[in-house]
Amino acid sequence: MRKLLIILAVAFAVYFLLTAPSTAADAVAGVGSALAEGFQSVVTFFTELF
Repeated sequence: MRKLLIILAVAFAVYFLLTAPSTAADAVAGVGSALAEGFQSVVTFFTELF
C-alpha cells in the first residue's frame, strides 16, 4: 500500500511538472522560502538564547 502511494505521488508530481511548469516552479520556490524562513527562526532563537 505504501509503495502504491509513493508511486501515485511521484506520478502526480511528474504530471504537474509537465502540465504546469510555472506553477510547479512557484510551488517549489514557496516551499524553499518557507524552509529558509523556518531555519532563520531557529537560528534567531538560539542566537537570542545565548
